[in-house]
Amino acid sequence: MLRNIKEFLIRLTPKISFSVDPANEMSVSLGIAPEDYSPEEILQLPEKIAHKMGKHIVVCIDEFQQIGNLPDSLEVQKRIRSVWQLQQEVSYCLYGSKKHMLSKLFQSKSMPFYQFGDIRFLQPIALDDWIPFIRDKFETNGQSISDEQVTRICETVEFQSSYVQQLAWEVMLYSDEMVSDAAMDEAVNDLIDQNSTLFLQQTEGLSSYQMNFLKALAAGETDDFTSAAILKKYNLGSKSNISRIQETLIKKELIEKSGRKVTIADPVFRLWMLRENSNSLM
Repeated sequence: MLRNIKEFLIRLTPKISFSVDPANEMSVSLGIAPEDYSPEEILQLPEKIAHKMGKHIVVCIDEFQQIGNLPDSLEVQKRIRSVWQLQQEVSYCLYGSKKHMLSKLFQSKSMPFYQFGDIRFLQPIALDDWIPFIRDKFETNGQSISDEQVTRICETVEFQSSYVQQLAWEVMLYSDEMVSDAAMDEAVNDLIDQNSTLFLQQTEGLSSYQMNFLKALAAGETDDFTSAAILKKYNLGSKSNISRIQETLIKKELIEKSGRKVTIADPVFRLWMLRENSNSLM
């Protein structure tokens, strides 16, 4: 690796440091001064390496939607695409967790990466795959969990992978040799508590209409939100107000819209909304 770096990036500043900690006696770092290379030279590096090695390279970039938060983001995107689109021996896998932001990057005609490549929306991991995986982890820890309880874990967080694993871990912590329903309840409440500060920040500054719309979604309302009954029940204002509410909440990534279906983006946020609404009624 160091040999390849030296070959393709010769203007480097190597740094070697020593530590008094026996477990970490020496570290090596290679610095690249911004003025040493143009952005285009760095962007061409994978293509040069692929050509030299005679191999096709795949470059994977996680949370790619964060490019939209960079200063002069549009100019940065234009420069990147102008180089990448001409490369023949490199493929790019650009992915992230913010569906709304990614869709804007790749599906908006005004964006440089419009129709840059194929778009894939990943489906949730199937229950049939989760059951043996989670059961095996519990068995390794000397605990027993039923298929029904694994199903409950998955369904509670709507099969979102990170939450499935987090909730399963919480259940494991609260359980003895056999997983009980009480342990499951405690784990769910703990998961909500861990995220409550974040949820408070996300809802800070929302109007009463926006909060009421979230309460309606959390309660499972799926009917036409412009109907007189729903508008009155949840105090959502006028019919024309609904589209503005949805637009704001989509931008804040609190809800998602697919066709006419509107859902809360974060399943634990939905559970938090239900709990907070229940507490306010007591």
